[in-house]
Amino acid sequence: MRDHFAPPGDDREASISPVVITFAHDPARLAAYRRHLRVDIPVLADADRALYRLLGATRVPYARVWNPGTLTMYARLLARGRRLQRPRDDTRQLGADALVDAAGRLRRIWLPASPDARPTVAELAAAAKSAA
Repeated sequence: MRDHFAPPGDDREASISPVVITFAHDPARLAAYRRHLRVDIPVLADADRALYRLLGATRVPYARVWNPGTLTMYARLLARGRRLQRPRDDTRQLGADALVDAAGRLRRIWLPASPDARPTVAELAAAAKSAA
């Protein structure tokens, strides 16, 4: 993600500002999450999932979460040496990615059908650049 956006204070991409929103139940974990991702952007908590509901993201059955695509995604991570950790949050809660302009208007939203269907960072960056 860091490779697709200019650092804070850099005028090259002044209209693009990435924000990571997590629905962690414990806001105290956000600093550790930022360190883990090695990002210098805001990381917010929506513990009661108000924004999540507003965006239309849904909670789904286990079969939609742990589908062949998701299992393949995790198998690839393991093959690359990634250590998986036991989930702490609700694994049945699907994610959402949203593009919001500087005026606070929702420009685009991605609501994947399963965890393995999320847009790539390159796709998000391209959409942000084309909307600027």
